[in-house]
Amino acid sequence: MRFLPWSFYDGLQTHGGILTLKTLMVLSLLLSTAGFLTVISTKTSLLLVAFYQGLLRSFGHFNHDEMIAVYFLVVLAFTPCGDAFSIDSRLGRTKKQRPAFAYAYPILLMQLLLAWVYVSSALIKLRVAGWKYLSPDNLPALAIFHSLDNLHDTAFRTAFWLPQVRQYLPYAVALVLIWELLFPLAIFFRRVRWWILGIGFVFHLSTLFLMNIFFPHQLAMYVVFVNWDHRKLFFKRGN
Repeated sequence: MRFLPWSFYDGLQTHGGILTLKTLMVLSLLLSTAGFLTVISTKTSLLLVAFYQGLLRSFGHFNHDEMIAVYFLVVLAFTPCGDAFSIDSRLGRTKKQRPAFAYAYPILLMQLLLAWVYVSSALIKLRVAGWKYLSPDNLPALAIFHSLDNLHDTAFRTAFWLPQVRQYLPYAVALVLIWELLFPLAIFFRRVRWWILGIGFVFHLSTLFLMNIFFPHQLAMYVVFVNWDHRKLFFKRGN
């Protein structure tokens, strides 16, 4: 924030200032998604989203699941993500000759980043709480706490049912930890990929009802595991 004068923030922290910032950010993201002026729009999207996220987080509420999206924007801003399915390619503004690795390694990098989010989550839980994280009372207390506070968009009360099945919860929590630690297998083994991603979908959906915490951004980013070349070949055969 020190790169800009305080007078800038005085004008920004108004209804018109924030609306202008959000409009520019959404417009840049739409251009990036459509692949128009990709070299420029992906970088402006990165800068605007990082600035907007930093501005919001400085005001209070912390939301860690959106950080991986910022990392994805970093990858897309500095890789040839607009060479094929984009407006730029239709207009002939992209380079036609690039090695396949130039398009494969950004996808691999985003897969590694997403996998590390889950692995680091499990490691942090074990480092901070240790084996106490598997306590029968840990999940009910945490879920009820989140269900009673006022910092969430939803107000589900399913958490109050958890004490009735507390004896089974250490096994469920242990399975989630194992799943988080094994998430990198989705990168290298296609046979287990959809099992791991399917468990992730069920897990994030359950946190919505049990803890009033949802991770739609991470679920949306599961698309980096889809083999789009294979899908394209399938549709061509179907036609």
